[in-house]
Amino acid sequence: MLQSPKRLQLILTIVLPLLFSGCMTSDNPGQALGQSAWSACDHEWILSNMMDGEHTYQYRLLWRKFWRDRPFFTCDRFGYVRGSGGINPYLGRFSLASHGELSWPRLPDISRIGKVYPSDTLEADYLRALRKTRFLEVVGDQLILRNGDKTTLLEFERVEDIMR
Repeated sequence: MLQSPKRLQLILTIVLPLLFSGCMTSDNPGQALGQSAWSACDHEWILSNMMDGEHTYQYRLLWRKFWRDRPFFTCDRFGYVRGSGGINPYLGRFSLASHGELSWPRLPDISRIGKVYPSDTLEADYLRALRKTRFLEVVGDQLILRNGDKTTLLEFERVEDIMR
């Protein structure tokens, strides 16, 4: 049987680091915690910036006032992506590798319920850009979707961070 000081030393060297590992913080939580691409599905995301060829939308004061009118993105671990293009809801299916490679077995498309509301320019551009994305990355409190050559880029903020 271990003597008391040796037992205490064993506890301090093995158990305490495990207890305190969850208390560490970083300026970049995604890096510190080693988030996989699937961690994106643990949150709801709202569009902050979009670039797709000649179409660029950046965060504007009007978007802050009417944040629910901005496109948003959610996903689940069953491979469904859903959200709003700003006016109409959309639904699609995706496949995601842990390193962030994204494919679309069923492209996101408007899922009209009830009355038909015509899409505005932002919604049409957003859905077109979303369909082109091939990589998903969570960096801190930001979700980034992009295509391979980075000509299409969608940046989102976590909804929880906006509501604070």
